Amino acid sequence: MAAQLDLSQAALRGLSDKLYEKRKTAALEVENVARAILRAGDRAKLDALVSTLANDFVAMPMPNHRKGGLIGLAAVTVALAGTADSKLDDIVPPVLKCFADADQRVRYYACEALYNIAKAARVAFVRHFPDAFDALCKLSADNDPNVQNAAHLLDRLVKDIVTESVEAFDVAKFASMLRERIGVLNPYVRQFLVGWITALDSVPEIDMLTHLPDILDGLLNMLSDPNREIRQQADGALGDFLAEIRGEGVRAHRGADLGALAGILVGRCGGSGDEFTRVTCINWLREFVSLAGDTPRLVPHFASIIGAVLPCMSRTEAKVRETAARASEELLASTTAAAKACARGIGEIESAGGLDLPGILAALKKHAGDGAKGPTRLEALRWYAALCDGSPETVRRLSLDASGVGALDELLASLGHDSDEVVTRAMRVLGSLGAGEEADFDVVVRRVVTVFASDGGDLLERRGSTVVRTLCAELGAERTYCKIASIVREGGLVSGDEGRELDFAAAMVEAMNLILLTAPECAGMRASLSGLTLSKASTSSRGTDHENATGARLFLALYPCWCHSAVSTVALCLLSRAYAHAAHVARSMGDAESEVTVRALVQIDQLVHLIESPIFANLRLRLLEPNRHPDLMRGLHALLMLLPQSDAFRTLHARLGAVPTLALSRLDVNDGEDSGTGTKSGGTGGCLDGGEVDLEALSATYAEVRGRHVRAAEERRVRTMRGRG
Repeated sequence: MAAQLDLSQAALRGLSDKLYEKRKTAALEVENVARAILRAGDRAKLDALVSTLANDFVAMPMPNHRKGGLIGLAAVTVALAGTADSKLDDIVPPVLKCFADADQRVRYYACEALYNIAKAARVAFVRHFPDAFDALCKLSADNDPNVQNAAHLLDRLVKDIVTESVEAFDVAKFASMLRERIGVLNPYVRQFLVGWITALDSVPEIDMLTHLPDILDGLLNMLSDPNREIRQQADGALGDFLAEIRGEGVRAHRGADLGALAGILVGRCGGSGDEFTRVTCINWLREFVSLAGDTPRLVPHFASIIGAVLPCMSRTEAKVRETAARASEELLASTTAAAKACARGIGEIESAGGLDLPGILAALKKHAGDGAKGPTRLEALRWYAALCDGSPETVRRLSLDASGVGALDELLASLGHDSDEVVTRAMRVLGSLGAGEEADFDVVVRRVVTVFASDGGDLLERRGSTVVRTLCAELGAERTYCKIASIVREGGLVSGDEGRELDFAAAMVEAMNLILLTAPECAGMRASLSGLTLSKASTSSRGTDHENATGARLFLALYPCWCHSAVSTVALCLLSRAYAHAAHVARSMGDAESEVTVRALVQIDQLVHLIESPIFANLRLRLLEPNRHPDLMRGLHALLMLLPQSDAFRTLHARLGAVPTLALSRLDVNDGEDSGTGTKSGGTGGCLDGGEVDLEALSATYAEVRGRHVRAAEERRVRTMRGRG
């Protein structure tokens, strides 16, 4: 065999010698022989030489034979130099096979051999890069430090060759290999992979951004690696990519699939991970949002980004919360800008798919419901309110359509939240939704009243004032009151139990009555009902007639509903200066035992204290002329007689005792008398003057409604007695 290969027997023996120096000497002879064969152009001898080294040395079970074969194959490649390309297919595979050898010295010499082969072949070696990369990746985690050092030297050389030979390098195949390995947990492999990513990303001719979706998740995983150096390397690589996406690097962000990247980041925000990883993901999303103006194709992904950022505002980590808050603010600004652009029909955004407003509202709906934590819920409601301001018609249509987003349930559920701010924000959104057409207004107010009726009155007691006042502020007090009164009067809010229906109606009226008498939002209504004007210029008789007519219409709209509460009816009549009817209602409360309940007495107590407030200052001044307002005196005395001797009794008694004695002495006992229905208005100058209101009809309405309450109370008493029996 030696003669056929032109190798001496000493060289063949030397290749398998246990001493490195003898193997090296033999390798020099192999190199010289290979050069001679190359000069002679004897292809067959060259093939035989390579085959002998691969099969009779590298493939042998004896470690020293394998070591000699490796150094021999490297020597042949060095001899071939620029013409090595034709033999690399026979030389490289046997060498790479030894990377997995059980003998650590064989692995070391395999690295050394491949180093020399790659150095000699240069660009021709790139064709074998995938196999070499796979072998190096495995060897980077070798447990022998000498092998690791040799692998690192080879790795640096291969990187240099690849960066010099970009045209011959298959980036797509490399990205596929990265994707398969990027999830490995071994720290040495991770360092190896990040090193390659960073090296290739630094080459202007190689576009790694295009393949970033394949490796982003793995890089993010490395941010939580226990090894600090790996975390820093991964963070550095991510920072470089982000700089390129911003357009600050050599390439602009046009080549990056930002939509795919956003999907990965969104998943990581909501998944498990440490604080630093989550903050990094949110910051990336912030950068993406800032690019939305230049990259309209990102706009359709806003919905998923919102769904990822909002929950982060309730995380326990302060840094995550702060970053999420900034991201939400910037995202909201970009979303409202995109919504306006879509409304104007700007082509780029439309062609990119447009703003997914239904998707955004669906995300907000999810995070505005009971399952969301406080800060997230507040932010979702803030978003909703901002979108209502920016795109009211579209948001209204999508939110109130039960077949669409249908966010009313979540918004209404927020009314029972412990946080006042959550309730206020939810009501602002509901107010915006109801501010459109009459049908929208009706849906919102009706659903609010239905929610009050559905939980036995607990929500009404806790949040009734806030909800009703906010509706008044957002939708108009008179409009809101008239609609609620109409809904309560219609009934059907509590199915199957008239007693519970009537109880709710009474509770609703009592709550609304207190708001009417005290809330600043209802000041205009109080002025209309009392016949006062808010403008000093409105003093003409024509103006007064108009104001009386307005007050009368309001009174007529409220009265049938107010009849569900006798004391509230008295208060409404006192406010509207219908003193005769107020006296009639107060006196009629004594006709049925069920009317004078503890609840009614508490309301009378409350009314007495309100009479002492500025709201009823005009009423108190009328007590200076009892002969002109006898029905007022009768009504107040009726309330006095209904009260037990309490603080309220003494307060009202003292007030009535302050009425001028001389005026009382002139009071005609027959003044203001009627047939017992309180149908005289008494010329009080209130909104009921002028004949617009048929008090007789009102008395009939009151009697009918109170009769239902009396019968329901009696039925309840009978059931209770039977239950005890």
